[in-house]
Amino acid sequence: MKTLGTKRIDVKKHNRGQILKLIATGTCNNRVELVAHMGMTKMAITNMVSELADKGLVKEGGVDQCDGVGRNPISLRIPEGAPKTIGILILRDRCEAVLCDFYLNVQYRKTVMLQQPDKRELISIIYALTDDMLGYEKNILGIGIASIGPIDFDRGMILNPPYFYGIHDIPVASLLEDRYSLPVFMDHDNQSAALAELLYGNGKNRDSFMLLGMARGVGCGIVKNGALYVDSRKLAPEVGHVSIDYRGKKCICGNRGCLELYVNTDEILGRLRKATGQSLSFAGFCHMKETDRMCEIFEDVTEKITSALVSTVNLLNLDLVLLGYDGVHLPEKYVKQLEDGINELKFARDRSRTGVKRAYFGEDSQLLGAVCNVLNQVYEGNILLD
Repeated sequence: MKTLGTKRIDVKKHNRGQILKLIATGTCNNRVELVAHMGMTKMAITNMVSELADKGLVKEGGVDQCDGVGRNPISLRIPEGAPKTIGILILRDRCEAVLCDFYLNVQYRKTVMLQQPDKRELISIIYALTDDMLGYEKNILGIGIASIGPIDFDRGMILNPPYFYGIHDIPVASLLEDRYSLPVFMDHDNQSAALAELLYGNGKNRDSFMLLGMARGVGCGIVKNGALYVDSRKLAPEVGHVSIDYRGKKCICGNRGCLELYVNTDEILGRLRKATGQSLSFAGFCHMKETDRMCEIFEDVTEKITSALVSTVNLLNLDLVLLGYDGVHLPEKYVKQLEDGINELKFARDRSRTGVKRAYFGEDSQLLGAVCNVLNQVYEGNILLD
């Protein structure tokens, strides 16, 4: 009986979390829609909504107008006073922190650029950013971390990222848990971004998609069957280390011809600056009038990305590719070329079309994904809402 009782409590927590998710993501706006979406009785939904209201997590709003006979339902929303979530993004060039509500609205954010830090300085920066967020808001659900990898998901540890000032083996999650006595959830930066897009962005209601993160490295987050795709060790997928030339340049991973060697934005910038004599940012080049030489470079980059993504799409039968980080700035003509190229070359091209879009949250997908690492735990019923 004890085990059965525990299961009942867990199911109840999960269902309450799902109600919050459906309201926060705009999927359901009232009890009628919750009943239809969750397949539960009106009484069960009413009771759970009342429990959430008692905890200050749900509030009734105005009347939703609807067609048909009967009373119009009362809208439901998450009130401004509900707890907030802290997200921390750890990259090679900067650390960022953000404070968000359940709707993923940014309440406060701060960025610290990194200048050759050592491990101790990096930890101090993370603490300072977290202190700033807590100075703005005390009512906090938890802290989410999105970090460059590789990471140890279960231990919440940054392992040994390349080009990261020699910093390695930082138990970020446990350090923050010990210091702040808050739940901490950590994942790879691009997996976190894919989660944000799945819950709130262009991946919402999608069964399978990839978020391609183009920066100094090239990474990805993958959603398959409506959930983040990881192996049994919870390692993130690495599209940047798909080889597009087995006789190509030697990669730091030991392989040859990895995609990351050719389409990381440092490499592309070097080519663009040499071709134009200008020292613009990647976004600057993407938004300026093209020269013939720039067009050649962008087409070459698009061809190389297509080569790697066709293999990935064939393996996983992805519905969509989202461009993240610097990839959100690619000119529209190359986004279309990338989509057309994938669909011309993939094996199941006659069955369905794989779309290519920019990430809904643009360059902020990874940062907001850090917040979603916590919110998703709430929605799955893994964080107890007192």
